[in-house]
Amino acid sequence: MRIGVIGAGASGIGVAKALRKDGLDFDVLEATREIGGNWQPNGSASKMYKSAHLISSKKNTQFSDFPMPDHFPHYPHNSLMFDYLNNVVDAADVRRSIRFETSVLSARPERAGWRLSLSDNSSAFYDALVVCAGLLRKPIVPAYPGRFDGETLHAAQYRSSATLDGKRVLIVGGGNSGCDIAVDAAHVAAKTFHSTRRGYHYMPKFIAGKPTQEWLMDIAPQFSNSTEYWAHVSEVFRVAGFDGRDYGLPEPDHSIEAAHPILNSQILYHIGHGSITPVADVARLDGRHVEFVNGRREQIDAIVWATGYDTDAPFLSSDLFDAKADLSSAFLKVLSRRHDNLIYVGYLNTPSGIGNLGNIIGRFTASYLIARTENNAGWNRLKQLVAQNVKVDIGQDRFMNTQRHSYEVDLWKFIKTMNFLSSELRRQ
Repeated sequence: MRIGVIGAGASGIGVAKALRKDGLDFDVLEATREIGGNWQPNGSASKMYKSAHLISSKKNTQFSDFPMPDHFPHYPHNSLMFDYLNNVVDAADVRRSIRFETSVLSARPERAGWRLSLSDNSSAFYDALVVCAGLLRKPIVPAYPGRFDGETLHAAQYRSSATLDGKRVLIVGGGNSGCDIAVDAAHVAAKTFHSTRRGYHYMPKFIAGKPTQEWLMDIAPQFSNSTEYWAHVSEVFRVAGFDGRDYGLPEPDHSIEAAHPILNSQILYHIGHGSITPVADVARLDGRHVEFVNGRREQIDAIVWATGYDTDAPFLSSDLFDAKADLSSAFLKVLSRRHDNLIYVGYLNTPSGIGNLGNIIGRFTASYLIARTENNAGWNRLKQLVAQNVKVDIGQDRFMNTQRHSYEVDLWKFIKTMNFLSSELRRQ
């Protein structure tokens, strides 16, 4: 069995580690000249800006079998994360299987496998295909009435606050990137406005002397149910000064556990000091002015759209099947319902870093492919679950019904499910 892995970002690295450990034959096809995907410091795949640090702590981001060095801070800078991923690749002996600067132009089913046309004018055949091209593929820029005559860029293009120096800046988007860039702008812009569509729950990056995610895990056993747990968490954050309503922000229209967490210790600080001005959703663009849904109107020099991304897998030929629809309906957000030798890795979100998921999904991928080759009992049982469209609870119903959260799953339910299935697939 020969396996093609598309993408050498963090998800592709997790898969490649597991395939190497099980002695499977594979190639990783990487369009750029470096590993790391979004974590590359520059280049077409990079989403990094000068001030970017991990949102999840190093303990929640690292691969458990390859811990980050002790001298790394709790929230490493993006350059340290890039170095770490390179060290993981070398320690796992993965680099020799990566074909750099090799884009996949098309991937088509052929003879119970996949025929890939590559950018170097060659082709390759694989018995199975693992797509790790990532969620952050196509920047989304919302359409508003009117026209804006100032500068615009998407968060994917943002590299440093120097771009915003001395300007009246509008950051659109309330996620982690939008908050980070708004804080960046607050230090250099003549005026910083932050536009959000709704109220949000904000979490500090540290609480009780610990990275917040680690504190959240540590206190969980103290509570008998999730309602009591989240009520306690919300009260602690309120007392710590992280309730947006205390800063004049709207009340969230969702519970704290229903959205991907916003971890930022500075956004409310700068709002409270007047260096970031919160504004409502955009209503229309008018030359060098922006009007908001509450009637407010501001002169703006530059807009940064921190408005998310859409998925994209253009190499999966649309004349054969709708790849985006197949991805959206994938079993456990991983297994294609159209092709049992097509696996999607990295197309889900959890409130954690890659390390908690990379090894687990990598192990599941290897287990699945081995079981498929052996045609064992575990493989046949799983195949039936997929065919019968059995709904497995991985916590998706807990989250808001938005495009952003359509890929969100409950971390612990997902881990439990993946570990169980991996064990079943390996049972003889």
